[in-house]
Amino acid sequence: MNQRPKKVLLTLIGLFVLLVVWQRFAGITAVPSWVLLSGLGIVFSGFMWWKTSQSEKEEEDRWIEQEGRVFIRRMEEEREKKRASS
Repeated sequence: MNQRPKKVLLTLIGLFVLLVVWQRFAGITAVPSWVLLSGLGIVFSGFMWWKTSQSEKEEEDRWIEQEGRVFIRRMEEEREKKRASS
């Protein structure tokens, strides 16, 4: 596991614990802990979606670049065949 996702996950867990403690002992907020947990789950889910979409985009870019190299190589081979037959 990379360091960045670990840091984000630990930050979210720490934030959740902090908010729960604040809610229980300070009594300032009237938000139930399950609502906080749901909110953190939504944020974490969004982060994972973003991370996955970035890695898929990078993989797709690598594939496109590789296919482009294959196409260019075929064009060059075809050009050489034409030159050799002329």
